[in-house]
Order: sequence, then structure tokens, then C-alpha cells
Amino acid sequence: MDYWDLVEFYIEKGDQVKAQETAEEGILKGEGWVTMVFEFLWEYFSKKEDTANLERLVRTALSRNTEQKNMLDRLFDYYRSKGDYELAKDALIRSFEFARQQYYAEYKRMKGFLRALDWKFIEPEIFNKIKEKDFHDYLRICLDKGMKETVLKSILNPPKNRFGYSIEVDFDKFADELISDFPKEIIEFYWQKAYRNIPSGNRNTYWTAAEYLKKVKEIYFDILKDEAGWVKRISDLKSEFKKRPAFLDEVIKL
Repeated sequence: MDYWDLVEFYIEKGDQVKAQETAEEGILKGEGWVTMVFEFLWEYFSKKEDTANLERLVRTALSRNTEQKNMLDRLFDYYRSKGDYELAKDALIRSFEFARQQYYAEYKRMKGFLRALDWKFIEPEIFNKIKEKDFHDYLRICLDKGMKETVLKSILNPPKNRFGYSIEVDFDKFADELISDFPKEIIEFYWQKAYRNIPSGNRNTYWTAAEYLKKVKEIYFDILKDEAGWVKRISDLKSEFKKRPAFLDEVIKL
């Protein structure tokens, strides 16, 4: 049974009592995700400022193992709007446990709401959990915290997954953020990305290699002021792959 369709039917008929009864049955007996049903009841009880029933909806969501984060996020907003810091904090922290994406946004939200002492206490745990769940968002947080050396080490030597393979994440934007502080290291980062696209390459991979080599050239020219260093490296590279005319064509202006 699609409980939301039935709830909508009663709403259209103007039978609020029957719509509510059906929704209550839906959050208990409905299969899978019943998001709209939960949200219907939430809106109803929140307008009445019926805290007890709002808490009941959260408990029901937790017991169903669906809608947990949605309901806890709404509970956080509810208590925040009422100025109840402690209950809002509790809902926010519990909500994080059910996060499955957008960890950077979750981190920023918690940092922005929690009082300084509470944040100081809980931040290390949140930080480490995000490192395990989303390495990309972990590095974004590291940049915010000024941990540039940690980011550099991470993109040069990515951690391995449980199968022993390096975690493949697009680290380019992190490298761009580190150019001013670590120009030589970022040169090597982009040089290796360029080089990997050449030996068994084709026109498309040669183009990709050329794009990375452009970044390398800019660092040599704009940061290191070492035009001679660039000329030698690109000349050696062109010599190494002199039998690949398509590659040479892509880098002819470099």
C-alpha cells in the first residue's frame, strides 16, 4: 500500500483526521522509505509545537531504520528555533551518526552551531570519522584547519583501501591550493599525472597530458621564475617521445 497516496486522497477530501490516522499507520506499517508521510506528520505536530509527538516521530524513525537523519535534522531545527541549545545539540550530534554524504557541510554546520567548549571536545572525533568515511571532505577540512603539509602528503602518497589499492580521488584542486607553499612538490605531482598519460596513450590522453604540463609550465614561470628549468624538462620529454607525433603536436606550443 502506498500510504502517501492515501494520505493525499484524504487531504484532498478535506478529511484531516483520516489523513492523520492513515499517516500514523503508514509510519508504523509502511514498507521502505515513507518520507512524505513522516514529513506530513512532522509539519502537523510542529505547527502545534507538540514536542512530545515530534520526539515520538524521531523514535519511530530510529526504530524503523529509515528517515533517521531527516527526522533528527528537523528536530535540530525545531529546538534551535525555540532557543533550546542543549536539545538542539543532542539532535545535531545524533544526526551526524546517520550522515552518508556531504560530510564537509555536516562539519561546517556543527562548527557553526556548537559552543566553543563543546566543539573543542567533540571536533577530534568528528574529524577522524570523516577521515574514514570521505577522504575528499577530510582534506577540505584539513585545508580549512591550515594543515597544508598533511594535505600535501596525502595527495602525494594517498592512503590505501582494504584491498591494498590507493584511494583514487581527484586531488587536483587540492594541489592548486598548495602551489604557492609547495611549488616544487606540486610540479612533480602534475608532472607524474602528465607522464602517466603518454606511454600507452592516444590523442585524448595526450591532450590530458598537455593540460597538466601547462600547469607545470605556469609554476616554473610564475612561481619559481625558472624558465630554463622548464625548457630543459619539456625538451627532454619531447625527446623521449619523439616517435609519437600526436603527442608532440599537443605540446608543440609548450
